[in-house]
Formats: sequence, C-alpha cells, structure tokens
Amino acid sequence: MKKAVIWVAMVSAVASTGGLLADDTGKQSGRWSMWGEKPAGRWQDAFVTGNGRHGTMVMGRPGTETITCVHEELWISAWDRDIDPVADIAHVLPEVRRLIRTGKSPEAAREGYNAAREQLAPKGVTNDGWPVIPHPAFDLEITADVSGEVSGYRRTLDLETGETVSSWSDAVNSIEQRVFSSQAHNVNVVELKGVNGMKLNLGLRLLETPGRPQTPKKYRNVELGGAFKSISANAEPGWLFYHANYALDKGGYDGVARVTTEGGSVTSEDGRLKVKDADSVLIVIKILPSRDGSKSQRAKLQKELKALPGEYRTLLAPHAKKHGEMFRRVTLDLGCAKQWREESIEALLANIQANGVTPHFLEKVHAMGRYLLISTSGRYPAPLQGIWGASWRPNWGGSFTNNSNVNLAISAFGMGNFPEIAEAYYQFIARMLPGWRVNAKRHLGCRGIVASLNMDPETGYDTHTTLGHPTMYWVGGTGWNIRPLYDWALLSGDDVFMKEKVLPLYRELGLFYEDFLLKDEDGTYNLIPTLSPENKPAIKNTGALTENSAFSVAVARECFDILLELGEQFDLPAKDIAKWKEIREHLPAYRINDDGALAEWIPERYPDKYSRRHNSHLYPVYPGMELVEPGVDPALDKAVRVALDKRCAFDTTSAHGLMHAAMMASRLQEVDKVRTNLDRFSRRRYLYTGFVTSHNPKHGVYNLDAALSMPRLLMEMLVLSRPGFVRLMPGWPEDYADGSIKGVLVRGGHKIDISWEDGILKSAVLYAGGDDECQIHYGDVVRAVDLRAGSVYDIDRELQVRCR
Repeated sequence: MKKAVIWVAMVSAVASTGGLLADDTGKQSGRWSMWGEKPAGRWQDAFVTGNGRHGTMVMGRPGTETITCVHEELWISAWDRDIDPVADIAHVLPEVRRLIRTGKSPEAAREGYNAAREQLAPKGVTNDGWPVIPHPAFDLEITADVSGEVSGYRRTLDLETGETVSSWSDAVNSIEQRVFSSQAHNVNVVELKGVNGMKLNLGLRLLETPGRPQTPKKYRNVELGGAFKSISANAEPGWLFYHANYALDKGGYDGVARVTTEGGSVTSEDGRLKVKDADSVLIVIKILPSRDGSKSQRAKLQKELKALPGEYRTLLAPHAKKHGEMFRRVTLDLGCAKQWREESIEALLANIQANGVTPHFLEKVHAMGRYLLISTSGRYPAPLQGIWGASWRPNWGGSFTNNSNVNLAISAFGMGNFPEIAEAYYQFIARMLPGWRVNAKRHLGCRGIVASLNMDPETGYDTHTTLGHPTMYWVGGTGWNIRPLYDWALLSGDDVFMKEKVLPLYRELGLFYEDFLLKDEDGTYNLIPTLSPENKPAIKNTGALTENSAFSVAVARECFDILLELGEQFDLPAKDIAKWKEIREHLPAYRINDDGALAEWIPERYPDKYSRRHNSHLYPVYPGMELVEPGVDPALDKAVRVALDKRCAFDTTSAHGLMHAAMMASRLQEVDKVRTNLDRFSRRRYLYTGFVTSHNPKHGVYNLDAALSMPRLLMEMLVLSRPGFVRLMPGWPEDYADGSIKGVLVRGGHKIDISWEDGILKSAVLYAGGDDECQIHYGDVVRAVDLRAGSVYDIDRELQVRCR
C-alpha cells in the first residue's frame, strides 16, 4: 500500500450538471465550469474558493491532498495593534516645501522620513515597512491509502456554484472530493466520497502551512520566525482543532473542523483523525480571529458548527443559490460553451501563448474575474493576493496597495452590478476615516482626510514609506480611493447613497484641499508636495517628491468638480459652492510637453520619464473622466493620446500596467492599443493553471490585479457611459468574436444588453432605471432618447429605438 493524492477534480457526469440538480437552485446551468487535466503541483496553481471571509486553496502532491484554509482577517503585525503609529511631522512641511521648490527633492523626502523615524523608533514602529502581512490560517492535510496507480484524474471549478470537485481512481476504486466556501453559513466545506462502493480510509489533520522561516527571522520589518507565541493543533473523535497566539500583537485565531462520517469509524491519535471504512466524510471548517489570542474560542466554534446541517448538499444549496445569482447578473457569451466542455485549462493556456487572444480565453477571464471578485470581497477589498496565498513572504507584503492595485481589484463591482460589494467597500472606507483624519492632521497639519498608500486595513493609518517613495505626501490618493463610490452612485442611480455616503467624503476631501493648497501671488492654488506613483522626473538628483504632479492636480480638480455638481444637485449652501468654484478655477492647468504628451508634472523643470508601468498622470482618462469625450479640449485630447502612446511603446511587463493602459485606450477608442495589450497579456504566461494571475510574465508573483480588473476592461470595451451619454462598442476590435453581454450597469441607473456580429453592433436593449435624457453613440451615429423609468428600449445597429 502507498499514499496517493485525493485530487481536486470532477467526473464527467458531475461536470455536465455543474455539481447540482436543477431543483437545488432552480437556475444552475453547468455552463461556466472549467477543468484541468493535472493536479496543482504548487499552491499558485490551486483552484480557489471563497465567500469573502473564508476561503481555500485546493491542491495536492503525491501522497497527500492539501487544502490551505484562509481568512481575510489574518495578519502578522509588525507591532502591537494598540500602538499609535502615526508620527506628528506637520511642523516640517514648510521646510519640505522650501526644499522641493529649490530643487532638493531627495532632501525634502529625508526631512519628513527622518522626522517620522525619530518619533516612531521608541515605539518599536519602523516607518519603512508594512504594518501587517497577510498569512494563511492552516492546512487541512488528507492522506489516503490506495492500491495501484492513480488514474482518471480530473479537477473542475464551477464558477457558477463556487464549488471545486476532484476525482481520481486507483486500480479498482474511485474517490471524489468537493470543496466550497459557504456564502450562507460562512464556513469552508469539504466532502470526500467513495465511488463505486469504495470505502474511505483516511488520515486528517490541521497543521501550519509550511514555509514560515526560522532563519532569516525577518521579512522586511516583520519577525516571521517569532511571529507566534504558540501554535497548537490537536484532534478528538469528530473534531480537529487549531489555535494560534501572536507574539508581537495581542491577537490570535482559532480554527475548528467538524468531521462526520457516513459508515465506518473515526479515532484520534497524535493530533490526527483516522477514518476507517467510511462511505463518505464531511468536514466543516470555521476560523475565528480574536483580539485576545490567549483565550481559546473552541467551545464557541464547536457550538456554531454543531448547529449546521450534516449533509453536504443541504449546505451547498443555499450557498450556490446566493453565489450563482450574483455571478449571473452580468454574462459575456462569445459562443464558447463547447470549448468550456472540451478544452482543458492547460490546452487553453498553451493555445493563447502560441496564438494570442481567443474567444474562449476572453469568456473565461471575464467569468473568472467575476468569480474571484465575489469570492474575495468581504469586510475588506482585495489586497494584492486577494484573501488567498500560501506564502509567509508575499511580494510587497501582500499589502492593501492603494495606488492602482486595490483600485483595479475592485474596478468591476460597479458596472458588474454588485451592490453588496459597493456597500462593503463603503463600510471599509468609513472605518478608515478616523485614521485618514489622523494622517491629514499629523503629517500635513490639515483638516479632512488623507488615505495611506500601504495601510493597516483596520485603522487606515499611514505608516509605510521609504526615502525613495515618501508616501506620507501622497495627497492625491484619497480621491482615487473614494472615486469608485461616486461611480457606484451614478451607475446604480442611487441618489440617497450619493447624498448620504458619497457627498460627505468629498466634503472632507475638500476641507483637506482648502488647508493644503498653497496660493501663489498670481492666484494659482498649488499642491506641494506631491507624488506621481511610482515614478519620478527624468532628471539627475531629483527624487519622487515634486510640486503639482498631474495626477495630484487631476484628483483635486475632480474633487471640486464633483462638489460643484453635487452642490447643485442637492441645493447646498451658496457660500460653499462659491468657495469650491473659486478654488477649482484657480487650480493649475495641465501642461503639454515638448513631445506633445500630457506632462506627468506640470512645472516645466520636471521632464517626463516614460519607462514606467504606472500611468497615474492619465487619471483624468481612467478612472476619472475629465479628459474623455464628450467636450474635451482637442489639444488635451491629442496630448493624452500621445502620453498613452509613450507608455504603450515602453511595453510594461506588469500585468496591472497592461490592464490600466488598455482601459485608458478603450475610453479613447484606441482599439489597436486595446488589442495589443490583450495580446501581450495572453502570450506571456500571466495565468496559472488555477486561472489566477501573476504580476510578472512567466508566472512571476501571485497577484490578482489583472484577474479582478479584466471584467471591467471587457465591459468598457463594449460600453462607455457617463450621465446622459452612452457609447456602444468603443474598444472592441472588429476581428474579435461575435457575441453578447447582458446586465451591464450604465450611469444614470440603467442596465444594458448588447449583441454584435462581424465586429458590428447587432442590437442592444436598454432598461431604464429612471427618467433621463440620454444620447446613445455608436461610431459616428448619435441618437437622443428620452428614457422613462421602468421602460425597455430596443436599439438596432442604426440606433433606431423602439420602446416596448
């Protein structure tokens, strides 16, 4: 006898039904089920499940099956969470400004950095490291005795139900395994079943995910070797337990697994359960973080788990119904149902690496992006790895990085019709506000709010900075991070959300700018210091700190544009409107450089550096819309196109850089650039066999930016909207597949379905969410339509409109 893997896969009969009978949910189709021929030999290739809070990574190696369990609130802290880690350095701001204006940017950065370091060092806080690093909870290890060679391997992930299923056979028998993370009960669920009469003989245990090094002990500023005071894992019949108590922080967490069998027997020995001659095994796992890791929460978790149903299908049905309804709200169909059934992930990835974009690839990345967004969105938005990751040393600390990464990761929730994620993101921002106010006051001496670039997700405190990238002066970041909520209010047509939740955020941001802006003798309101993440001017001895970066100015201009718009909409006091108008009219104008490009820094003394993955200076193209049709100054329209040309010619290897540039190109109707960036992405091996993306080519750095933003890109290629304006198919290449997209939200509170053929619009259906005057654009054709709430409008390729 030898050990063999219980692989994560699915037999063909299961795949054809999506793992559920029709009456389990009423609507499950089995249409969106991907499959692989080979096991996940490493954690990066695992199929992932998640409900936003709990999740799993399902993988295996010869002899064992490993299911890494994760929870969104587990972090190793660099210091105790009760420490106040924000330095009071506002007094150095005048000197920082003086140094920047005299051409001494590195010295300006050092001024702020050293002042912060001097205050924080006695507290044990380092201002050049990450405050927290996400980590896995533990592994569920499953071992099985089998006879002969393992064959018939298949693994499947049903994006519509959130269930991953695996099957394998030995010489005479078969085993099937199913895993999902329940939206309904907030647990991870695993079922193992003997097929064709096979009895299960298994070993089960919880253990620390391997890889936390004892030497070297430090990862940047976090002690990994000494991260825990204690870790314990044990078992008793019917139960597995895990408890961890942090060392640098008072917190900890518990994990409890309820193990029940049909038939057979269960015994415990040396922290492991031994299952003998069972027909099936059901494992239900719950993880509970605690602010006091010295106290066990085992009894509480056992009580909760005992109350849950004891049948797998009973647990699965309410989860699949909720998850599936969310997943199906927007669907992109390029006619690839047959390819989903017949082409494995491995074959698809080989195909696109050799030949570039295929319809099957586009369908899959859109569907997978929606699946991942649902699965990773809980109390927090997605950090760099989402809720997943089996490494103790994730790149860039696995952080909540707010300069494009988090923003791209959540970008699909608006057009993709996820009100649940919109509300969760708002609540996340609301929890950050006290910390953002502290950042504004202590770093810059201002009222209002300043977001941190890499932050503690519990507090919003800005603690991560370096001399090369002094993020305490990232004054444009707040607007970047609240813009998705403004977009959501427009897309959903929710004026109450706009007034009660969005408007107060912009009023606080406006207060910050009132205090921070520096008025010159000519009346111009300057922003100094500023950053343009993550770039610096192409001039020797100049650091990242500048004045009036185009990014920072664009966000300030947008802030006051929105305040003026909402001031009129909600009849705000005239004195406030007059104040906002005066500031807006005196903010710096954009500069066009000698290359004809929109300059990344407005002062002429800062020459552009084009060789960078970030496109922050094109914020007014995406995610902002100041320099997007209609009514854009032709000179600025040309300048942003030249600037994008320069970035695309650089050809970043960063996946999120490709996505960011492609979204900008789509908004500018630069279809060739959209095609080029998608071709680059498809050929460079950014996709693991679990269909999660990497940051770098050739599977370099597990990172969800591209996977999560792909649905937004594909939606924007098919419809661009702003209040009273809809453009159809602005960025869709004519040589891409025929198809349809259904359920996309457009600004004004409306929803649209679009179909096309031979690269040409075939028809559209617009569902009016409110009364509105709307211009619909397709190519050079424009049609004005008076929309009435609740009405449905059929639109043909000539934009002839008929109200049903």
